[in-house]
Amino acid sequence: MELITNPNSEYLHDASLETMHAQSREWLNEVDFWIEEMAFFYSLIHMREPHIFLPTVGIADLERELITLTSEHLLKLKMGVESHERALARMVKNISLDEEHEYRETHQRLLEEMNRLQEGIRKFKKSVFAFVN
Repeated sequence: MELITNPNSEYLHDASLETMHAQSREWLNEVDFWIEEMAFFYSLIHMREPHIFLPTVGIADLERELITLTSEHLLKLKMGVESHERALARMVKNISLDEEHEYRETHQRLLEEMNRLQEGIRKFKKSVFAFVN
């Protein structure tokens, strides 16, 4: 999935509700995948064999970062996107311009959060790879 790296209000103003709905569904799939990845990295960090080769302090740092990414960012973002999708479902039934404008603003905020989190996960993976090597 390729996220838009520089979202702007013009893009969101022109995007249809269906397009934003499809994008939100992609986000949910991506967040679910990231959650699975973080579970994999947690298992990797806590395997018995790596402790022989990896310093305990480094493992603790990676674990703290992993917990922060998962509990403070991924799960929060997932709940935000799910709420966003519920708002769309309500709005489609009884659409008002104010609700649509608010939905578009929330969509832009979530898009920016997705981009930030994607970058944070990328940095975490690089840290794990560098640490293991």
